[in-house]
Amino acid sequence: MLPLTFPVLAAASSLVVAQAPAPGAAQADLARARELAGALRYEEAVVEYQRYLGHPDRPAAERAQALLELGFIHLLLEDTVNAEQRTTEALELDAWVRPPPNAPQKQKDLLERVRAMLAARPKLEVLPREDAGRPQLVRASLKDPRARANEVLLRHAPVPGGPYRATPMVCQEDTCEGELPVPPRATSFTAWYFVEALDAQGNTVARAANPLAPLQLSVIEQKAWYESPWIYAGGAALVVGAATVFFIASDPRK
Repeated sequence: MLPLTFPVLAAASSLVVAQAPAPGAAQADLARARELAGALRYEEAVVEYQRYLGHPDRPAAERAQALLELGFIHLLLEDTVNAEQRTTEALELDAWVRPPPNAPQKQKDLLERVRAMLAARPKLEVLPREDAGRPQLVRASLKDPRARANEVLLRHAPVPGGPYRATPMVCQEDTCEGELPVPPRATSFTAWYFVEALDAQGNTVARAANPLAPLQLSVIEQKAWYESPWIYAGGAALVVGAATVFFIASDPRK
């Protein structure tokens, strides 16, 4: 049964290379991976695909296609867990990624199964702040089609790396709110935080940010840093660098 997959995988590879050839070492790694897959040397192909994915500067669409191909190879090797994981990563990079029209039905079924799993997965997203008078207020949107989330927690720490304490958030419909604790008598403070949804067994089913890449809020004179006149005046030169850090840390997709 495995040899039947060779022409299809080779056809998919030819299409991708024609659309976006990778330069230099990345091109060699990806071409080698596809060559090995075309020769039905799947275990070796997995290694070369992983080597290609180690190049961080490749276009998202190209990486997504490579991940899709790698996911199918894992499926042919009867490794369903990695097949679904790689296909998930492909869809997260490019929601429109797809195999060629003449792909085996088994590959199409894998893609549609993972697409359905992603659609049903709970999703958390930190919302922009609306109340300038309460900069410590954190709002999050929860999309939970199958009602898997039992509670949503705001996990926070006064220093990067934690330890993180948990504050339950109050949810109404699909919006949850919670407040970062303000140190007693403090008018300025910084907090690192992330939002986490747990199921009834205490398992994490969704996160916005995470302990290794938390969001960050700095409050100066009880105002969020981007609203403070001091920041825009005397601290302008200093904040150019700081603002970059805050913007990166405050993007829940990172």
